[in-house]
Amino acid sequence: MMKKFVLGIFFVLGVTAARAQPVLPKELKILFIGNSYTYGNDLPELLSQLMAGKGIKLYHESVTPGGATLEKHWMDGKSKEAIHKLAWDYVVLQEQSTRPFSNRDAFFQYAKLFTDEIKTTKAKPLFYMTWAAKATPDEQPKLSEAYRTIAKETGSMAAPVGEAWKQANLVGMDLFISDGRHPNLLGSYLAGCVIYQTITGKSALELSRQLLNDGQPRAGLSESQAETLQRIADEIMLLK
Repeated sequence: MMKKFVLGIFFVLGVTAARAQPVLPKELKILFIGNSYTYGNDLPELLSQLMAGKGIKLYHESVTPGGATLEKHWMDGKSKEAIHKLAWDYVVLQEQSTRPFSNRDAFFQYAKLFTDEIKTTKAKPLFYMTWAAKATPDEQPKLSEAYRTIAKETGSMAAPVGEAWKQANLVGMDLFISDGRHPNLLGSYLAGCVIYQTITGKSALELSRQLLNDGQPRAGLSESQAETLQRIADEIMLLK
């Protein structure tokens, strides 16, 4: 009798776990609002490739002028127009690199204006937490705190890309180009993995470890490097 009872518990737990697994959508529409931290290495298209490997068709558009702040985006009106252009599933918001702590009040003010605008549609706001510059890694906690706080206050999601970058730096991976601020392909791949996990709830370890350009593997990312970055993304999301 006890054996049947125990087996029954395991069966129920197994069914519950299976039901709890997130189901991947067949297609998604994502609008990216940011600057060169988003358009560098064409992060939206990189994410599209990763999602395509999992059977997700991603349609994306971007409003990403160099150096733009959320304040600038709000004032020029183009991003607001883009929000209402299509029935987006997600709108990704990326602030200028130091703004979340160098001008916290402005960051919060315009982030809230954008999330309120996005919520007038059916889209979900998603904050793309960026990373500290190579020369100032001690700024990451301030960035992380600002992004997590604004996400909580606005009921939004936050992709902890900057925290994944910090972990990658600790294990000796260089994710920067020569200016020590912008991402190389490794950095953008890690960002794509974290954003994928944030949106789908699925592990980055399931993703392709190869990126293509005109049908050929893109230089700058080996399969072993991709696996390491996937594991870092996976660990960061477990700690989220």
